[in-house]
Amino acid sequence: MRDGVMLATDVYRPAEPGRYPVILQRTPYGFRLGQGCFASGLSGAMAFWAEHGYVAVSQDARGTYRSEGVFRPIIQEQADGYDAVEWAAAQPWSNGRVAMTGTSYMGVTQWQAALTAPPHLVAIAPGQTATDYHDHWTYVNGVFDLWFGQSWPLAFFAPDAQRRRLIAGGTAPEAAERAARAYLAEGERRIARDWIGQVPLADFAGFRELAPYYYEWLAHPSYDDYWAAVDVEAQWEKITVPALVTGAWGDLFHIGSVRAFSGMRSGAGSEAARAGTLLVMTGGGGHGQEGAVSFGGAGDRDLRELRLRFYDHHVKGIANGMDREPRAQLFVQVPPDSGTEGSGFWLEGDAFPPAGAVPARFNLASGGGANSRWGDGMLARDEPPHGPDDSFTYDPSEPVPALGGGLCCLTLGFYFRSGAQDQSTVERRDDVLVYTSAPLAEDLAVIGPVKVRLWATTTARDTDFTAKLVDVHPDGFAQNILNRVVRARFRNGSKAPPSPIEPGRAYEYEIDLGYTANVFRAGHRVRLDVSSSDFPHLARNPNTGGDPATDGRFVVAVQTVHHDAQRPSHVELTVLPGVGAGGR
Repeated sequence: MRDGVMLATDVYRPAEPGRYPVILQRTPYGFRLGQGCFASGLSGAMAFWAEHGYVAVSQDARGTYRSEGVFRPIIQEQADGYDAVEWAAAQPWSNGRVAMTGTSYMGVTQWQAALTAPPHLVAIAPGQTATDYHDHWTYVNGVFDLWFGQSWPLAFFAPDAQRRRLIAGGTAPEAAERAARAYLAEGERRIARDWIGQVPLADFAGFRELAPYYYEWLAHPSYDDYWAAVDVEAQWEKITVPALVTGAWGDLFHIGSVRAFSGMRSGAGSEAARAGTLLVMTGGGGHGQEGAVSFGGAGDRDLRELRLRFYDHHVKGIANGMDREPRAQLFVQVPPDSGTEGSGFWLEGDAFPPAGAVPARFNLASGGGANSRWGDGMLARDEPPHGPDDSFTYDPSEPVPALGGGLCCLTLGFYFRSGAQDQSTVERRDDVLVYTSAPLAEDLAVIGPVKVRLWATTTARDTDFTAKLVDVHPDGFAQNILNRVVRARFRNGSKAPPSPIEPGRAYEYEIDLGYTANVFRAGHRVRLDVSSSDFPHLARNPNTGGDPATDGRFVVAVQTVHHDAQRPSHVELTVLPGVGAGGR
């Protein structure tokens, strides 16, 4: 690198001598997911590209596994990405054309490198990753993503840092690795038992030596220069190469996938980048797996073969029809009427949302008792919002438990029941307001963004409101589709400066739930759950108005949701007429 730090790099070359285009992967996961020449896991999979006429290069990110330096996630990847691309282009086995590949954090390394516009970078293919690392990686609309923020470093980086530190102090590598794995096992036992429950958040001391960037994240709750420097969504014009963007509807980074497609198509810095970018959204849960509802593989695509065609076209210049591929290829999920085996179909076009999509508004209504699934909360598509207010008590010491959705990370399978799960148990609580439509008379294809506009009052100086879109099957299974949160002080948007609220005053909150492609079948019901916590996925708001990173007090708040003519709380779906469970 430009500062003299050496990064460990594996190179796979085709058997025939010569100069070839390069496909570069940059990863911090060598210790846990496998790096090294033909090792099982990430590095070994790179040999596929060498078998198809590329030089495949897999590199350990700075400060991880075999590389030198100190690891600072995301912040370090622009300069290192640029240097790695240009190094690969200058090697004797390279013809000077470089593409990048990889999912999750390996998607981060691609977007960050692309922002620096290395002269020899010609294409990227980021999968299941984010593009705004404040709003959709570390925080969610101003709320710290606690489970990800603690489990991601624990699962991958803190054990590696422990191993590296021991080796630097003279411990034999084998003994250091055993110690690192023991550290991980102890952390897995303790994270749910006591780590996530510590308040204030910054009092958690477990990462001070091994993952100090955790405290950097806590120190920057608002969008500032720290986040702006790496925010891809604010800098699309700097990216001049096409991107094959892949994601999954249930993935914790699905919003980043869709925003990447939209941002590149409208704002990238070259016509080649704008015209050449594609979006492929599969079924399933991505990082968090499918959960209790399966789509039987119908939502799968051979993404490696698709990436090969993409690289062959943009890197090698092969006329293979990639330029005629539909720009947006979407798997539309169709949950079952009963049981857990769903279905679905592929919808292709050149835009997202698809051409012809229109908004459909469901208004909140009740008799004043929408608490729990046994309450009287309603979603009315053809009626105005009406009825008396609904209220619940939010006690941060008794938060609503997280259930389902895009969760990450620990060892495979160690999730808080991620993906699609039956929300009926959570909906028994009186601090969850439940609004449910009548059974649908016909299929309703929701394909696009989903937003909730909530008029609410709180007795607190600051608080959170959560919203969850649910598909209620005829057999009673309440399947979560989307869920997100808004912090009151960030009601003007996560990039806007925080704005205090007045207790007792009604405010309108917009909760951007993200995007989906889901058919609510005839006989199913549309449901919206509203509460103020989703723990331990999201850090609790203590309701004090202070900084949750340093404030250890809890205040109980009374939350009131309004739905009358002057304060019309509602959920707005994006629906595609003429599309049902069988497609068009």
